[in-house]
Formats: sequence, C-alpha cells, structure tokens
Amino acid sequence: MEGGTSPEATLSDLLVSWRHKPWLMLGIGYYFAFSLSAVVNCPSLVVSQERFYSMLLVRGSFSATVSISLIVMMFLIRKFDILGSGRWAIAFFVSLTSIGTILLVFSLNYVDSVGLMFASTLLIGIGNSVLLLSWGALFQKLSPVRLAGHVTLSCLFAAVACVAIRALPPAAYFAVAATLPLASGITLIFCADEQHKAEESEVMWENGLTKIFVSCIIMGLTCGLLRTFPVFGETFALHADAVYTFIVLVFVLNIVLIVLVGRKNPVLFLYRFCMPVFIAGYGLLVIGDPLTNVLAIACALGGSVLFECLVLLVFPYVAIRTKSSVVHLLGWCVAAQHTGSFVGFLLGELTATREIADQAQMAAFSILAIIAFMCLFFFIFKELDVINITEKKSGDPIRVIQTPDDRLQYLAETYRLSPRETEVLRLLSNGRSLPYIEEELVISHSTARTHVKHIYDKLGVNNRQQLHDLVQGEAD
Repeated sequence: MEGGTSPEATLSDLLVSWRHKPWLMLGIGYYFAFSLSAVVNCPSLVVSQERFYSMLLVRGSFSATVSISLIVMMFLIRKFDILGSGRWAIAFFVSLTSIGTILLVFSLNYVDSVGLMFASTLLIGIGNSVLLLSWGALFQKLSPVRLAGHVTLSCLFAAVACVAIRALPPAAYFAVAATLPLASGITLIFCADEQHKAEESEVMWENGLTKIFVSCIIMGLTCGLLRTFPVFGETFALHADAVYTFIVLVFVLNIVLIVLVGRKNPVLFLYRFCMPVFIAGYGLLVIGDPLTNVLAIACALGGSVLFECLVLLVFPYVAIRTKSSVVHLLGWCVAAQHTGSFVGFLLGELTATREIADQAQMAAFSILAIIAFMCLFFFIFKELDVINITEKKSGDPIRVIQTPDDRLQYLAETYRLSPRETEVLRLLSNGRSLPYIEEELVISHSTARTHVKHIYDKLGVNNRQQLHDLVQGEAD
C-alpha cells in the first residue's frame, strides 16, 4: 500500500516509533555526544598539566578538516562506492575517528607538534564524514515520524552522556570519547535492516537546496564567531557541567513539546522550536551575567544540534526535488556549515575577538546574530517552505501499489526517470546484467553505464542490493 496520507502522527504513532528497537534510536546520538565532548569541550582531553596549543586552534582545525574531508569523501563515494562496500568499510573509516582522538590527546599533552595535531584532526574529519554520510543514507529510508523520534532521542541521549562522562577522571573521559564514534558505527551497521519509509514525498520545493545551504553557512558562521569570544571558553572552563545540564533540559523540553503539541508534524515543530532557542541564546549574551552566559552557551550549542537534526529531517524531501542523492546533498550542506564555522573562527582571529572585554561590543555581536537569525527564519528558510514539503493537500489521491510494475512506474514518476532509464531500471530490477541490457536495448556499453549511474544518483542508492531493496521494499 502506497499512501498519499499526511505525515500527521498520533501520540500512539510516536510511542510505537520510539519503542521499536530503542537502542537503534540512539545511534547518531553517539556522534552528537562525540562532537560535544571531544570537539566543543576539547580542553577536557588534556590529561596532564601541559597544554601546547590554543583550544581555538584545535576547534578551528576540526572545522577545517571536517569540511575538506566531506568534500573529498563525496567525490570518492561516487568513484569507489564506499558506503556500499560493506560493513568492514564503514568500520574502518569510523575507527579513524577513534585513532585520531587518541593522537589528538598525545599532541595536546605529550608531543609538541602542530603537524601531529593537524594530522589527528584530519583523521577525525575523515571518520566523521563517512559516519555522517552513512547516517544520511540510512535516514533516507525512515518515515518522518521515526526519523523525528530518532534524532530527538539521540540529542537527549548525547547531552546526558556528556553530563555523565564529565564526572570521570581525565584519562577515562578521553577513553569514552574515543569509543563514542565506534558505538555510532556499530549501531549504524545493525540498522542495515531498517525498512524503507512507507511513503514518498512528491512535493516540489523550489530553491530548497539553496535555502538550506545558506542557512547552514549562517549557522556555522555565528557559532564559529561565538567560539572565539572569551565568554565561550571561560563559561566552559568554569561551568561546563551547568552548560551540559541546561542542554539536557533544552532537549527534554523539545521532546515533551513534540509529544504534547508537535506530534502532528514533528519536522515543522522542530523548525518552530529552533528559532526561539537561538534567539534566547544569543540574546542572553547581552546581559553578561555568569548564569545568563551559561544559559546562552547552552541554547547556542543545543540550537545548533537541533538545527543539524532539522536538516537531516528535511533532506529526504529535497533529494527528490533535485533528482539527486540525499547523501551528496547532505554532505555539501554539512560541509558548508563547517566551512562557515571555520570562516567565523578566522574572522574572530582577524578582529582579535579573543581580547574583547567590552560588554558593549559583545552586545553588538549578539544583536547582529539575532538579526541574522530573524532574516534566516522569516525571509530565507521560511516556515511556509517546511509546511509545503511536509504536508500534503487533503485532496491528494491515495495511490495503491499492487504489483512490481506499479512500483517501478511509481519510482519512475517520483524520481523523474526518463523513458530509457525506466527501461534500464526494469531490467536491473529483474536481475539482468549490463551486457544483457546493452544487447536488449541495442545501446553501447558506455551509454548503459551512464544510464545506470543516473538511476543510482536519482534514487539515492549505491549498489544493486540497495536498488533491489528499494524496488521490492514496498511492492511486497
């Protein structure tokens, strides 16, 4: 059955979604926990009395290497099909993050080598890029309700995990931080049997990719600038436990409100929740009180994670509109966010924000950030955009998929395959080899390979097995 129903979810739907394999629902939470514990709170990786480098340099190196790694990895994925190479490939690349974290600890504490520090963050960037793109590929399969449940619970789990490991001794802290990416990769491998989502969006979102791309740059730029201000480092140095506790409260509030008032459209609710969190965070910086600074940093960090979740929720719809793979689109926009963060870091360095102590200048930055977010949410990435891509009109007909041919035709229309690509897809789904397709359709080898490549890109798959699963998943 292929439904044209809206993504409205009853409370029962949400609870059932969250109870189904709950341990899988925390998978990307390990990634978020690593980002908060090892990247944002990298001073906790210092286990000795020495510190060779500025934490600003370490954080800036993270942003730069993740951006570069994502861009490079997207080209490699197209050439070598890394995500479709099996569990061992994912395990190998994810392990690079753990190795990089261990090397980073040595460079921070025992080896005074800038080269080793950059090499360690590069390994982390490579591992994180494959991990994030792999989760993006999985999220393309999930229903909106299950996906919303996954990312919201993962956020809460990540914040609670950060609070818990803060109580550990320094050596144990970095050991747990190094294993978090491995836990995410292992969970990802066990998520391979997730079923494809029960409905496909046919909604057209004009300029959707551009709007999200600009949004990611603005988010990264403001967060990158914030990290260069003394208030960020001082607040974490003196009140890190309080910051993480308030982040937990933000995520708890998010889940409670979704259950109470946002379950009809979790994607739209998360959009509405992000804006006041960001404005509250950057607005509180104007006050300059230690308590309000804690709240400000917590809202800024929590809002950033929630916005990243919003991008994950929205991208399956955008992929259909642009006729491209959700993995590559997600990769480009996450790279844009990290690039914006790195540019913000450089701007902070050039303007010597590390030495800014004037509260009036801090207030000016806060006001400019709030104006940027208001423009973003009201004029660029608007609520109407989210409504248009996540809500179907009540008059939309329900389409029934009864046979494999019906399913093939539906996929061809949804992903806008050409007539020739549809023929190639039909033969591929029947298990025909490339030479057979060339002979059957009287086309050259290069033309057949081009058609197959276009089909893979439009359907967001990487190999024959994924293609077979997509074609057969809802026709059974």
